[in-house]
Amino acid sequence: MPSPTHALQHTLRQLLAHEVSNPDDNRHLSGVRFFCATDEHTRQLIERVELLASEAFFDEHGRAIPERMRAAAFDGVNIRQKRKTPEDETVIHIDLPEKGYITISTARL
Repeated sequence: MPSPTHALQHTLRQLLAHEVSNPDDNRHLSGVRFFCATDEHTRQLIERVELLASEAFFDEHGRAIPERMRAAAFDGVNIRQKRKTPEDETVIHIDLPEKGYITISTARL
């Protein structure tokens, strides 16, 4: 079974290769408005990215694991921790070239 990081990279590559239906040109791909406007296959790919990123990028206390974030980035895909967040939350952005970004967040314990 591949690691969550490798599975995430595979799913991100699928999403990059996929023709994303984005009729509103919404850059926030994990937002409610985008989810309502896009197609089912795109929703499934983004949900898989969110699940795998949550498994790969957060420790048991809800802190980001920078080494895994760096290991998962490739070909213009930028993965970074957002700095301006509530003190009890960790937020990570996955920026996809020419598509938009996906936000993954968790509570810090």
